[in-house]
Amino acid sequence: MALLSEENFARWKNWLALGVIAVAVLVAFAAATQLSFFGDDWIFLDIVGRLNLHDYLVKYFDPGAQTAWYRPVQGIQYLIGYHLFGSDPFGYHLENVLLHLANCWLLFGLAARVTKQWRVGVIAALVYATFPLAVEALFRAGVIDPLLTVFSLLTIWFWLRYLEGGAHRDYWLAFANFVLALYCKEISIMLPIILFLIDRLYIAKPTTRRELVRRYFWFAVAFIPYIPIEYIVTRRSVFVSYEGYSPSTRILPNFIGYLSGLAFPWVFAPPFSYLCLVVALALLAYFIFWKKRFALVAIVAVAVLPVLPIAPFPQVSPRFLYFPLTAAAMLFALLLDWIWRRLPHTLPTRALAFGTVALAVLIGSASIAQSTAAYADLSRVSRVSFRNVWQAHPTLPADTLLYFFYPPVPGTNLSGMFFSRYGTSVESSSTDSDVPANLRAHALAYVYYFDDHGDQFEQRVDPQAVARANPAPPVDFAAPIRLEGLELVNAQVKQGQPILLLLYWQALKPIANDYTVFVHLVDQHGVEAAGYEKEPRRGSAPTSTWAPGARIVDAIVLPLPNDLLAADSYRLEVGMFDAATQQRVPILGADGKAMGDRIVIEPVSIVK
Repeated sequence: MALLSEENFARWKNWLALGVIAVAVLVAFAAATQLSFFGDDWIFLDIVGRLNLHDYLVKYFDPGAQTAWYRPVQGIQYLIGYHLFGSDPFGYHLENVLLHLANCWLLFGLAARVTKQWRVGVIAALVYATFPLAVEALFRAGVIDPLLTVFSLLTIWFWLRYLEGGAHRDYWLAFANFVLALYCKEISIMLPIILFLIDRLYIAKPTTRRELVRRYFWFAVAFIPYIPIEYIVTRRSVFVSYEGYSPSTRILPNFIGYLSGLAFPWVFAPPFSYLCLVVALALLAYFIFWKKRFALVAIVAVAVLPVLPIAPFPQVSPRFLYFPLTAAAMLFALLLDWIWRRLPHTLPTRALAFGTVALAVLIGSASIAQSTAAYADLSRVSRVSFRNVWQAHPTLPADTLLYFFYPPVPGTNLSGMFFSRYGTSVESSSTDSDVPANLRAHALAYVYYFDDHGDQFEQRVDPQAVARANPAPPVDFAAPIRLEGLELVNAQVKQGQPILLLLYWQALKPIANDYTVFVHLVDQHGVEAAGYEKEPRRGSAPTSTWAPGARIVDAIVLPLPNDLLAADSYRLEVGMFDAATQQRVPILGADGKAMGDRIVIEPVSIVK
C-alpha cells in the first residue's frame, strides 16, 4: 500500500518529470558543449588569465574601473570557472548547459506550484528547455543570463514561500537571491515590481500599508548603493558612448520586436511574428479582462518588464530574452492546459495533447541543432584569419607583442585568443585599443595587416630602426589637431612590401572640417614614389567626429610599386589637407607661427 500511496505516486511523478526534462536539455544541447569561445568570451578569458587576484577584483568591483556594466557576480563566476577549466571552453559551455537545466527544473517547480497542476509544470519546462530563440545566451560562455535566471527564479520561489507561510528565512533567502541577481545584470531592477505583482495579484492576502512598506523596505535599501554605482558606470560605458544605448525612436520598434519573439519563440520572422503577437495579446486580454484572471498579470510582468531596460539598444538581440522566456513558456503551458481541460479525455485527445508538446520539443531541438552548427562555423571563421600566426609561430619567447592593423574582430577578443595559445608571455593589441603600440618596448614584436581580400601579412619590427621625424612629435597643426606621436614599423623595407606607419592623433577642440591624412614616400630628388591619402582610420574616423581629448590611432599601410628602385635615400612626408580646398594644414612652432606643412621622416631604405 505504501508504494501506491498518493504521496509516493506524486513523488514518482516529480522524479519522472525531472528526468524527462534533463534528457530534453542534454540531448538538445549536447553539441553545444563542443563549441569554442567566441566574441566577448575571449575578453573574459583574457581578463581572468592576465590579471592577478587583486587587480581582477578591482576590475569587477570598483565602479570607476568599469567600461561596460557593473556585474561583479559575473566576474566571480568566470574566476571560479577559470580555476576549474582554465582555457578549455568545454567546461564553460557545460556549465551553461547545466545552468539551463537548473532553470528548467526551477521553472517546472514554479509552474506546478503556482498553477497546482503537475502537467503545466512539465509542459512549461519542456518547451522552455528547447526554445530556440535565445540559445545564443547558452552558446556564449561570457553571457550571464543563465546564472541571472537561476537567481531570479529562486527569488520568486522563496518569495512565494514567504508570502504563503510567512517564514523569515524565506524572506531573507528571496532577498539574498535578488541582490545576487541585481549584481548579475541590470534587468534585475524589475524584480521588486514582479514580486509586488505576485504579492497583490496572485497571493492577494489582505494586508496594511504599514505591512507592505515593511515587506519591501529592504528591497528599496538594496538600491541605495546600486543607483550611484550605475550612474558612475554608465557615464563612461562603451555601450552608452559608442553603441548608442540611449532613448531614441528605436525603442518602440525594438520593444515590439522583443514582444513578438516572446509570443512565438520558435520562429522570429516578421511579419509572422507580429501576427503571433496580435493573437497572444488578444488571448491575454480575453483571460485577464473577460475571465478576470488577474494573476496572469504577474506572469506577463516576468515576460515584459525585463525587456524595458534592453529596448534602448540600437538593435534587437534575442539572447536577451532568456529570462523573460520562462514566463512565455508558462503562459504557453497554461493555454495548452486550458484547451486540454475542455476536450474529452479520450485516447485520441490525449495523444493529440502529447503530440503537440512533443512536436514543439522536437522542432525546438532541431532548430537548436542547426543554430549550434551555424555558431560553431561562425566561431571557426572568426579564428581562421589568425591561424597562420600560430602555425608560423608554434611558440614565442617571453615579452612578445603581436600588433594588428584593423583586425576583422575586436582587438580585445584577439588578446584572449592569443592568451589561450601562448599564455601571459605574449601580449596582443590592435589599432582599436586607442593606445600607443609601443612596438619597441618589447623584446620581440610583429605587426600584422590585411589586404583588400582579407589575407593577412606579417612584418617583424626592427628594434634598431634609426628613422627620425622632423619636427618631432608632439606637433600641433593650425587646425585644433595634435599629432601626439608616431611609430614607423620598419625604416628598411623590402621591394614589394608596404611601409607600415602608426600615427597618434588628438583633437584639442571640436573640429569643424574633415581633413585628409597624406603620407608620401619621396626620393632624394623630391619626386613622389608612392602615396597614401585618406581620412583617418581609412576613412572611418572623419576629424569632425573626434571628441576633444580622445586619441585616434591611425594605421597607415603604404603600398610600394614592385619595381621601385632600391635605395637608402627615401623619406616620408606626413601631414593633413582640407579635401574641399586641397589646402594643406600648416604646422605650428612653439611660438604659434607656421613652420611648414609636413613632417619629414628619414632615412627610409628600400632593399632587394
